[in-house]
Amino acid sequence: MAAIMGLSALAFSVGAQTARPTLRDAVDAAWSLSPQARALANRQAELDARARAAGSFLAGAPTVSLAHKAGRGAASGAQETEAEISAPLWQPRLRSATASQVEADRAALAAQIASGKLKLAAEARELAAAAALAESQLELAGRKVAEAQALASDTERRVRAGESARVDALRASSALREAESARAGAEGALARTLANWRALTGLPQAAALDEAQGPEGAHPLVQAAEAQARAARSKLEVTEADRRDPMEVGVGVIRERPGGGAASESALRISLRVPLGGDIRNGARIAAARAELDAAEAELDASRRLATSEREAAISELEAARRSERLASERERFAREAQELIAKSHRLGETDLPTRLRADAERFEAELARARASIEARRALSKLNQANGSMP
Repeated sequence: MAAIMGLSALAFSVGAQTARPTLRDAVDAAWSLSPQARALANRQAELDARARAAGSFLAGAPTVSLAHKAGRGAASGAQETEAEISAPLWQPRLRSATASQVEADRAALAAQIASGKLKLAAEARELAAAAALAESQLELAGRKVAEAQALASDTERRVRAGESARVDALRASSALREAESARAGAEGALARTLANWRALTGLPQAAALDEAQGPEGAHPLVQAAEAQARAARSKLEVTEADRRDPMEVGVGVIRERPGGGAASESALRISLRVPLGGDIRNGARIAAARAELDAAEAELDASRRLATSEREAAISELEAARRSERLASERERFAREAQELIAKSHRLGETDLPTRLRADAERFEAELARARASIEARRALSKLNQANGSMP
């Protein structure tokens, strides 16, 4: 029973190790851990509150005022009580401009979310490529250790049989230690990459770098810059419409008792408060809003130029990576065929050990270069998708 449970646990462990998340899963996981995602609910609540305020008939909350005055001396017994409620009113154009600004800010928030996810996708793609390279290096290093162990055992057998000199056994043992050292380095590189992956996504397993080429469309970073420019323009319109403090209209009741036994009198009071605007209040605010708009438009131009240049560079990089992959595959084929011939010759005693070790090293380097070139080609494709603004 214990053996069956052990085998089941081993099978589960193997299954868990082979279950890789997709790049899309990784981006979603990284987004859920990001500060921007955690603040999203409150940002949306802020926009909703501003939208409700812009839809209100009043420009602000009403105020209530109370006043009471009692006479002295000859007017002893005289009293006057006043109660008033007043409310600020929207200025012409300010209400509609405020509503437009809220919608522009809402669109800017949505665009910022899309661009934030695309930036996380870039990090996930780079780490997935680094993990793929580290895993490939570890796999090749492990195979190199196995081959070096076999060669060292065979060389030791030949030394005991008197077919090889003791120096060959020392050389084979040195090659084995070198292979084991390379494997340890590959294990460390993979561990560092996976640690960075977990810090970004919270996922234990790195995603496979196997995405297809996506369509070229509107770049989220450019769209975010466009939305930010529209929001800055709306803010300027609000600032220009908000030339003074809001007017206030008030309705009050005055109740007066003269004293000396005279009858009380009541009166209705209607007031209108009209603040005056001017450059002292508005000049600095309008200048700041215009400066913010100029900066947003400059950022938009820079984003468009950057998106175009990155797309062109990514296309060239992908073409170069695919050429390198073809050349590396040919080099690997040549090195493998040469190593197989030299290994056979060495087994027959026709080739010395140093020549065999050089052939083994050349084959390992060629295989490593081919694996690296293959991953670089996939990485270049991911970078093209990133430059096109395409999510995994």
